[in-house]
Amino acid sequence: MAMSTWLVRGVVIAGLVGGAAVLVAGPGRMRMLMNQTRDGINHAIDSNIQDPVLLRAQLRDLESKYAPRIAAVRSDLAQVREQVAQLKREQAVCARVVDLAQADLGTLRGMIARAESVRAVEGGVTTVSLGDAGFATPAVVRINFNSESLSVDQALNKAGRVEQVIGSYEQRSTEIDRDLAVLTQQESRLAELAERLEAERAEFQAQLWQLDHQIDTIARNDRMIELMEKRQRTIDDHSRYSAGSLDHVRGRISEIHARQEARLEGLGKAQAQTTYESKARIEVDASKRSKDRAAEGKTLRPRVIEIGPGDMIVPEATDEKTKSVASR
Repeated sequence: MAMSTWLVRGVVIAGLVGGAAVLVAGPGRMRMLMNQTRDGINHAIDSNIQDPVLLRAQLRDLESKYAPRIAAVRSDLAQVREQVAQLKREQAVCARVVDLAQADLGTLRGMIARAESVRAVEGGVTTVSLGDAGFATPAVVRINFNSESLSVDQALNKAGRVEQVIGSYEQRSTEIDRDLAVLTQQESRLAELAERLEAERAEFQAQLWQLDHQIDTIARNDRMIELMEKRQRTIDDHSRYSAGSLDHVRGRISEIHARQEARLEGLGKAQAQTTYESKARIEVDASKRSKDRAAEGKTLRPRVIEIGPGDMIVPEATDEKTKSVASR
């Protein structure tokens, strides 16, 4: 019960901390943090991939990604080129509209000027037509433009509308020039990207066999390492005196014999060294003792006479007694 209570508390606290972090940092930064964490984990996993099967799968996956990438770039490039073609056609239409409108405007302005001149000179009612040099009275001053009979005021209004059309299409042509500049730049970049992807795929396909060979080499090395480690474990499992085969026994005997010979040789050298050292010590000690005795002989010491209680001084007797005693 206590464990579940602590678990619930931990979950609640973690949720509150996470919510506070989202509120403080914002969802955008938290999303970037999660993406960065995921990229780091994926990079760590990819950097630790050493299995040849996984490497070959990764190689095939990389190869399969070239086709959709190139197709997507080619599709975008085709769309951009289609848009460029449409804009160029529209631009040509705009230019043609401007040319036609300017031609009509010039004709219309000339007819308007002629009509106003006639009306000013005659002060009466006159009809003016294209190619018509005659005058008829009484008549109204009118302008025949494109099979349409117009008064002077109507002709002026029409000329104004034609000027507006010319301005509109000139502005449209300017916008098309701007759009064409952007689309042409995109077309160039997409074409360059498509060429680079095609070159990468061609190079990748050219090196695919070599990469497969390298992966096969890695697989063979892994198998060789596994086999050698297995043999080494077998060798380690057969301890010092275990016999797996006749060659193994002979090898162990030779190894033991060589080790014993080395030890014996080392002991022999140590014994010879010890013998020389002992002999040297004996000679040094003997020389020292002879020198000490020689030094003692050169030193004169007085003769010492020791007398004990039993040693008595006998007085001199007469010659006879002495002789008798001596004879006795």
